[in-house]
Amino acid sequence: MKKITAKMVLAKKPCPGHEEQIKKYFKRGRTIPECLKLLDVDEIPTDDKIWAATGFMPDAMNRKFAIWCARQCKTECKEVGEYIDVIERYYNGKATQDELNTANRAAYWAAYRAANRAADSAANWAAYSAANRAAYCAANWAAYRAANGTANRTAARKEQIAKIKELIEMAGE
Repeated sequence: MKKITAKMVLAKKPCPGHEEQIKKYFKRGRTIPECLKLLDVDEIPTDDKIWAATGFMPDAMNRKFAIWCARQCKTECKEVGEYIDVIERYYNGKATQDELNTANRAAYWAAYRAANRAADSAANWAAYSAANRAAYCAANWAAYRAANGTANRTAARKEQIAKIKELIEMAGE
């Protein structure tokens, strides 16, 4: 089973000042199941756990996580909810690029009109990030930004860590 090393984590350009902690936890390398245990280490900030996990999850898993995070944003804007639905259908091969673009525009303008509602904006950004970034790195950032855009960060972060664990365990990594 492939191991994630400190060198691999450092190549993802973490925030400065984390090098020693990364070397400490990844000195001998860790498999994905071994990395799951790190999600329970209190010494590691939750934001860093999510950043690291999304950096090494496969593209499809990051997309699922980003869509899940987007759904956690409470919004009364039906266009944003519909956009998230279209994104999910698109990545399951059940919606076209035109449908995705149309939903994107509708959600953008609806969210723009409701700019004073932070949750609408966060949900639209999370959905936009999840849908319009195809590369692995972009999916990583989409998942991370979607997670980062939720309104109640403390409670949401615990739910996000639980969801990441669930996705990784479901994948059988």
